[in-house]
Amino acid sequence: MPGEEAVSVEAGPGHLRVRLDREHNTLDNALVYGVLSALDTAEADPGCAALVIHARGPVFCSGMPLRADAELPAGWADDAAQPPPWHLFQRLTQAPVVTVAVVEGAASGGGVGLAAACDLVVAGAAARFRLTELLLGLVPAMALPFIARRTGPQVARRLALTCAEISQDEAVPIGLADFATGDPAPLLRRLLVSLRRLDRDAVGALKSYLRTAAPVPDGLASVARDLLVQRMQAPSVAERLRTLHQEGLLG
Repeated sequence: MPGEEAVSVEAGPGHLRVRLDREHNTLDNALVYGVLSALDTAEADPGCAALVIHARGPVFCSGMPLRADAELPAGWADDAAQPPPWHLFQRLTQAPVVTVAVVEGAASGGGVGLAAACDLVVAGAAARFRLTELLLGLVPAMALPFIARRTGPQVARRLALTCAEISQDEAVPIGLADFATGDPAPLLRRLLVSLRRLDRDAVGALKSYLRTAAPVPDGLASVARDLLVQRMQAPSVAERLRTLHQEGLLG
């Protein structure tokens, strides 16, 4: 599977760190499968209590890859499987380890979904969260259910409709982040010490119970996929992507 260049993985006491290593950390298949591989490793290790996702540079994750020709990555439009980003978000909610996102820069579009799918979110001073899809004629269909799981449906709706940038100070009150700190490192160290004390089976049972209490509707992954495909085929979206390409904002 791809993913070796997109992420690097480092084991620590009772946890695994996944570092997103590219400049923009686009939520492409390389990043998705890289994080999924790390999740497999964490789940297979009974001594692993937590998986931490953080970024090397100032961008946590810039969301789905956008191309001038409006083509989707391999597997995203496949009727026979969940779209890779949805599968990753769902796995983060299901894994019997505590998943932690440390956001110290920009999270956009699906990058907000990546953070929101984690059990805990630590926001650094430079953290910024923004859903930009509607500006392009798209809909944040894959990210929104996982964001609403944290913020509630009306706040998620507002974030999608206003495309407003949410700062560190705003993220915690609306539930998009759990901790706000000027320096995430000391807070993360203390948090990981606490998480190592938890019974891993109980963590898995809690996460399973929470999914039962507030389930994602059956078939929603397919609806999200179909909506993404439909919007990417819209002439207005194609025109916006061509314009961004001409302005040097897309590859």
